[in-house]
Amino acid sequence: MRAFVQLSYGYGATNWHTRWKKGEIPGINEPYAYGYYRAAGPGIVIAQSEDKVEGPLSRLVRYGVRFILGFDFVQAWRNRGGILSADVVWTHTEAQALAVLLLCRLTSGASHPPLIAQSVWLMDRWPHEPAWRCLLMRSLLSRADMLTFLSPENLAQARTIFPGQRMEWIPFGIRADEMTDHPAPRHAPGAPIQVLSLGNDRHRDWTTLITATSSLPADVTCHVTIATASLPPSAAHVTRVTPTHNDALFGLYDAADIVVVPLTHNLHASGITVIEEATLRGLPVIATDTGGLRHYFDGTCVFYVPVGDAQAMGHAIVTLACDPDRCARMVRNARERMHTCLNSKSYALRHVALSRELLSQRTSTTQAPMADAPSPAARNMKITVGIATSGRPDILRETIAELGRQTHQAHRIIVCAPTMQDMTGLTPSEGLILLQGPRGLAHQRNLLLRHMGDADIVVFFDDDFLPDPDYLAHCARAFAMDPDIVVATGRVLADGAKGPGLTVEAARDMLANPSVNDTPPLPAIQAAWNGYGCNMAYRLSSIASAGLRFDERLPLYAWYEDIDFSRQLGRQGRIVRVNGAKGIHLGSKSGRTPGRKLGYSQVANPLYLSRKGTFPLDHALRSIGRNMAMNAIRSLWPEPYIDRRGRIIGNWLAIRDAILGRISPEKMLTL
Repeated sequence: MRAFVQLSYGYGATNWHTRWKKGEIPGINEPYAYGYYRAAGPGIVIAQSEDKVEGPLSRLVRYGVRFILGFDFVQAWRNRGGILSADVVWTHTEAQALAVLLLCRLTSGASHPPLIAQSVWLMDRWPHEPAWRCLLMRSLLSRADMLTFLSPENLAQARTIFPGQRMEWIPFGIRADEMTDHPAPRHAPGAPIQVLSLGNDRHRDWTTLITATSSLPADVTCHVTIATASLPPSAAHVTRVTPTHNDALFGLYDAADIVVVPLTHNLHASGITVIEEATLRGLPVIATDTGGLRHYFDGTCVFYVPVGDAQAMGHAIVTLACDPDRCARMVRNARERMHTCLNSKSYALRHVALSRELLSQRTSTTQAPMADAPSPAARNMKITVGIATSGRPDILRETIAELGRQTHQAHRIIVCAPTMQDMTGLTPSEGLILLQGPRGLAHQRNLLLRHMGDADIVVFFDDDFLPDPDYLAHCARAFAMDPDIVVATGRVLADGAKGPGLTVEAARDMLANPSVNDTPPLPAIQAAWNGYGCNMAYRLSSIASAGLRFDERLPLYAWYEDIDFSRQLGRQGRIVRVNGAKGIHLGSKSGRTPGRKLGYSQVANPLYLSRKGTFPLDHALRSIGRNMAMNAIRSLWPEPYIDRRGRIIGNWLAIRDAILGRISPEKMLTL
């Protein structure tokens, strides 16, 4: 496996290593930036980006592009050979991830390796970015194979913006496992307390630190050294320095009694490197309790104080200065964490493990041979099939019959229809429950959810979807294999909704035809953006914990209710496509929403979901534009099975209402 690490300009392998050997990179650093090289070993090659020597013009071009885009695309372009030839690409911050993803978009003809895209400051920056840049970043990052974060708080916030995307927390560590611990300092009684604080992050809270150390008890003296390139407020007891060499930095550590990491609220574990360095130098640490630092070190390792609380910070400084035994225990506990799991070796090897997982997904075939026995967890998975139907009793009976041929039998099948006539020919039994409820897909599916009982998984099928006999078996395996999967959708072999529709006989012939019901070399499981309404599966425990229901403001056919529901649930885990779960969607034209009403929903529903936050505005506008263009063009020569002219009228009525500020999904009922 060849992994390529794309880093910022100035962090190129040769450039960094040369400066590191000279001691010109202050801190306990690696020979190559961030320790990714430590993943190298038998069968694993690590390559890192390089820095091109720049003249004034080339530097101006790179800075100009970075200013416009918000990330350094030129650096990625210069390293495109290494990126595109790698088996997997790792990036350290969102800036490099965005650049690599844009490179892949612009080289669409090339084969692109999977990307593990790490974000550091993205979620802190997001609320302050212009709308157009947020759209660009969302569009690019949604294509990453995996998003990783240095803080669980960062990850949790990202789930609200990228629901359903694969995400992991990777604890960051320095070269602690092969370092010799520095002996702890001993503060002399009566001597001034030597406080050291370091960092250039904009979330450093120098004001609170200076206020805290200016308000200590009268019998306590303190001197504060702040190592930063920024300009903190001045005070008589504060010295600001800017170390440019390791010898100077280590001298600051050696002269200190306590290290304080004062922070404003943030999500990205700001200060973690300073805490780890101080621990190795034998110094106790006081830190502001924010950014997810407790996920690295608990209260037995670091003395935490609330954000902006100068009194608590001053109390912590005096407490530790008077209690050397507590300081020693804190350092000992923190060092144990670093030697066992918080170090650059563990950090790099976690990238290797995730890379192997991504590569195995790309190279695995669509389905495991059905002769292989499923795991006990998959075998015991209780799957209930829910079908919302209206006006198709004949097709519904065929769909129910097809479900009887599943190799993994459904725990039960529940059908919901507006009238009993919609379920003519079906006889209720222990395994087949018939419900009558209000007309409308969202209403009917919510009624189905209320009758799921003790099922583990609910699979929603359209009443005209004929599944392959192994569909439920593959769903069971996927959900049993990965507890992070909360939404799954299958592979539609043929979709009659895109044409005049298919007959039941034609669909069965396709399922029996190996050239249609094939097994191409697709990954068994792939990331998906949403579940497709005709066949989608959900983990019921996740639905229950989220208290989620289909949005009943989306009436009748409920255009895009599948996107809305799956994107909301995706905030709790992964949305995937299970390629072995296959079937045919007949796309029957009976029981459809009239053209004018559907056309209105094609505009109103995406705009409503965009305001709701489950459908990005750029996606909504593309969807509206695509459907309106198709309706307008096809209305000149309409298909006999689609009311194109009714749809385009509905589209324009919705546009009018949007301009007048009175658009809503429910208004389609009045047309």
